[in-house]
Amino acid sequence: MNAQKNNPSNLITASDLESHVTFLASPLLKGRMNGEEGLEIAGQYLASQAKLIGLKPANSNSYFQPYNILKKTTDPEKTIVQIITNLKDTVRYNTTLTNLIPTGPDDFTLEGEVLFAGYGIKADKYNYNDLENIKPEGKILLIMDRAPMKEDGNDCQFEEPGWVSEMNFQIKLSTLFLTKAKAILIVTDPKSGLNSFEESNTGIAGYLNSKTSLKGDKEERPNPFMSALPKVLFIHRDIADELLKGSGHTLETLQNEIDKSLKSKSFIIDGKKLIVNAVTTTKEVTLNNIAGYVEGRDPVLKNEVIIFSGHYDHIGGSGERINTGADDDASGCAALLSMAKAFQSMKKKPLRSILFLWVSGEEIGLYGSESYTRDPLFPLDKTVADLNMDMIGRVKGIADSTDQTPMTGPNTVFVITGNQSSELLSIADAIDRKSTIDFDYSLSGREHPLQLFSRSDHYNFVEKDIPVLFFSTGLHSDYHTPGDVIEKLDFKKMEMVTRTMFDIGLEVASRKTRLVVDNPYSTWGTKTK
Repeated sequence: MNAQKNNPSNLITASDLESHVTFLASPLLKGRMNGEEGLEIAGQYLASQAKLIGLKPANSNSYFQPYNILKKTTDPEKTIVQIITNLKDTVRYNTTLTNLIPTGPDDFTLEGEVLFAGYGIKADKYNYNDLENIKPEGKILLIMDRAPMKEDGNDCQFEEPGWVSEMNFQIKLSTLFLTKAKAILIVTDPKSGLNSFEESNTGIAGYLNSKTSLKGDKEERPNPFMSALPKVLFIHRDIADELLKGSGHTLETLQNEIDKSLKSKSFIIDGKKLIVNAVTTTKEVTLNNIAGYVEGRDPVLKNEVIIFSGHYDHIGGSGERINTGADDDASGCAALLSMAKAFQSMKKKPLRSILFLWVSGEEIGLYGSESYTRDPLFPLDKTVADLNMDMIGRVKGIADSTDQTPMTGPNTVFVITGNQSSELLSIADAIDRKSTIDFDYSLSGREHPLQLFSRSDHYNFVEKDIPVLFFSTGLHSDYHTPGDVIEKLDFKKMEMVTRTMFDIGLEVASRKTRLVVDNPYSTWGTKTK
């Protein structure tokens, strides 16, 4: 009883976790977008908490590890959309263009006739086809997002209320690409009440509107398959309205007619030509990882390190649509702080050192962890394991029931691994048997269709032959939306997950012998997956 009472993991509490997430997921941080002030504030908070806890700064006398990225974005002041009539009248717009699929060169010119094609849907099971009796080849298609809607604009005409597969861009585009259209323009439908894609998906639009790379990386060669695809661009409502002016239709009347009749209203917009000249600009941006450590007590083994990692960036937002990222990944960042407090409180420290690494740049390409593995604060050959956490605060809800949103119940957490070290898995299993949380390994491996094994920061350590365990409660339906808020987190579950991760890290750090890596990444090319 006393041993349990004196367990340092008892310092990890739901209330502490909630306190940290409350700050990190505050709308005042505006979604912690890379390169923005909100991320800098979050980094300052983590560094100040690390100092308050008593962690040693890992980068000489600093908790900050800076690195640079190059960010290429569409320049709205130089990007021009022109609509030219047969009478040579020209309407010009300086605008942002969101590329749903970034194809070919970054700067591009597009010119051609425009064909309105409803919602761009061909759904045989509903006897609905926006593409009948038209010839899209070589044309620029103008389509609305979503699908035929009921009068309230919330529910689809096709089946049960809510999202249906026909709205999915992957489904739409798989059909539209076969038409050999020159390009596809997507506009928000009038019943949505929105004027642009950016209004409803600010963070995602920001991601799609930019191309980032670590400074010093070789420029990627264009993918010939992607370059052959037509441009897919989200445009603002006023551009669509101007294209339709003089056609006898408005976007609103067209939507109403389609929604009521469920019949195609597609047609060539006569007498108009569209010209798009997209121009990009590049700037260098400095981002920071935050790193502090608890020094091990053994004079030799303290030079080895176990890393706990999580990312503190998210996808941003604006106005009332802030993607606060409470679960993704304020939850993991809070867990790191609570574990750091527990390790630092120990009078008898583990044999090895424990590094707490909060990385940025995850949402734009795992850049923070990649930068760390290129320029590590502890030698990689002295790095024993990485225990990564990304989204550890949710419990499966009613909407989390599809193959794309695998979630765990109140007493389960996904543990995702590449099985690099059977010894590490044995340690995890032994602790799992004694803990109040159950491990689910079903999302592990390189062949799982969701590819979660390669989608978070641990993977950069995998590539350096460092064994990893990746903890997550799953991909809920609020992933990368403003619905990922603190009110939906289960802090008692977070407490259980965090305490269990602490116990695994403590065991690995306290063993006299180092983990054996019996299935390193460097040998995977010679083995059956």
